[in-house]
Amino acid sequence: MEGIIFDFNGTMFFDQPIQEQAWRGFLKDLTGRDATDAEFQEYIHGRSIEATLSYFLGRDVPREEAAALEEQKEYVYRTLCQKSSIFRLANGLPQFLDELSRRKILVNIATASGHTNVRFFFGQLALGRWFDLRRVVLNDGTFPCKPAPDIFLRAAEKLGLPPAGCAIFEDSRAGIQSACRAGAGLVVGVSSMLPAEELYTLGANAVISDYRDLPELLRLLGCC
Repeated sequence: MEGIIFDFNGTMFFDQPIQEQAWRGFLKDLTGRDATDAEFQEYIHGRSIEATLSYFLGRDVPREEAAALEEQKEYVYRTLCQKSSIFRLANGLPQFLDELSRRKILVNIATASGHTNVRFFFGQLALGRWFDLRRVVLNDGTFPCKPAPDIFLRAAEKLGLPPAGCAIFEDSRAGIQSACRAGAGLVVGVSSMLPAEELYTLGANAVISDYRDLPELLRLLGCC
């Protein structure tokens, strides 16, 4: 593979408990009811804020309204991150990224997070060591959200590569579907949230639990 594209939340940083705590409180205040586990998988994880809010509010939510509500929720999320011991890159990921850099394999991030959170992640987790913030594709409301393929098509384009020349690492149902629809050369599921069996069923070519097995990761990428 010539390029690697990572989703962020749940793929590079295993933040499901923090995300769910922030979302549950936010949605309870907004709708007066509790979100179910099934709703988290189908309508929250990997989805754009507009898609999530449209489902829970039962109406189309304009971008401006969605952005304002998103910042309310994300302020809580970022506060929880800074207090959490799990706010760090996944095990083995820094070493994997160092090796990709050494081998001159291009990398990018494609995430449903908004501008404020992406800047927060770059500042708190030193992502600029490996990634160019100007290339990151994020949720800006200008293209269909996952499971549509657009976000990964744009991320590959920013690397100057065809999707078939890229491996995509994803953890969510919508994200795996998006990567497959984009025509990725390799789709690697990260089992931080869903079991390996489901990730394979969704279309993942391989599944990992974290990034500690560097030789196996390099083998998957055809680097050995």
